[in-house]
Amino acid sequence: MMRIAHLLDDFGMGGVTRALTLFEEPALTRLATSAVVPVKNDALIAPRVQADLIVDHMALSWKRLVFLASLRARNPASRIVHVEHSYTRSFEHENIQAVGRFRAMLKLAAHLIDEFVCVSNAQADWLAQGVGIPSSKLTVIYPWTDRSELFELPEARPAFGRPVQLLAYGRYAPVKNFAALIEAMRAVPETMARLIIFGDGPDRASLEAMAAGLPSVTVLGPCHSPAAHLADCDAVVIPSRYEAFGLVATEARMAARPVLVASVDGLPEQVGSAGLSANMSTPDDILAAINAFTRLDLLSLGIAGRHEVRGQSDEIISRWTRLINRSASSAPKGGPLRLKSFK
Repeated sequence: MMRIAHLLDDFGMGGVTRALTLFEEPALTRLATSAVVPVKNDALIAPRVQADLIVDHMALSWKRLVFLASLRARNPASRIVHVEHSYTRSFEHENIQAVGRFRAMLKLAAHLIDEFVCVSNAQADWLAQGVGIPSSKLTVIYPWTDRSELFELPEARPAFGRPVQLLAYGRYAPVKNFAALIEAMRAVPETMARLIIFGDGPDRASLEAMAAGLPSVTVLGPCHSPAAHLADCDAVVIPSRYEAFGLVATEARMAARPVLVASVDGLPEQVGSAGLSANMSTPDDILAAINAFTRLDLLSLGIAGRHEVRGQSDEIISRWTRLINRSASSAPKGGPLRLKSFK
């Protein structure tokens, strides 16, 4: 039986921590036992871990290279995999001034690990073609969601004679571009569409202030599960400035809701037959996208999206199975993994 250790420094990472429930699936528990190793985000010395496969979920940085070097030195028999949850081409464009230095850091990190797990094909293409990491070190595995109950939601009702009910949700932070979405809604007639946003984060107060006095927009606080809001909406809007994958789009398709997504990073490859990908950088861009999107057959798009996403969980399990099996031949022998469980 293989032993897997997941290194994590932020237990409020939303989809990242939820994604670890994948390793409770029977198809994977037959192959391996899994547990989480909590790590301080400023740690320089890595722990010794009794694991055949170490999966690193922490953000890369120049400082973290010291940790990775220590992890390799102190666990020479373990296969080390890094899951890249954050960095993308659009992230680089929006946030990085010293691009050469940033890419050098990523290439050095690649030397210290055995494999990069990319969460979208777009991210893998950028790491290979833009950054210069060998394709042989890159594996694409979409993030997992445990919200299978969304498949049971009834399909949306046709929006005849009423406004289209749009939904957006996630962290209230600039990356999600919710301020531009609210600004765009000022020019959308109330008879055409309405918008509900829910979430939490540093921008919550400013977004609530923007929506005040705007009857077509409602800004709500956090919600443990999106199911109730998805059941009440006709479509989901994701106007992010950058997004490695975008689990919200997967959840929308599971709920048979069409998606309008920004044409950045991993978002467009999730659309398929489920909606529209468009430039959503500015309020004017978003307004044009909403005008085009609401003219589509949203009900049919939602049904098509649910059909396309049904096999995604099996593919995710299959790809992790292959990755685990790649580690099996060099697995060290030893006692049971005694670490903090993520259950």
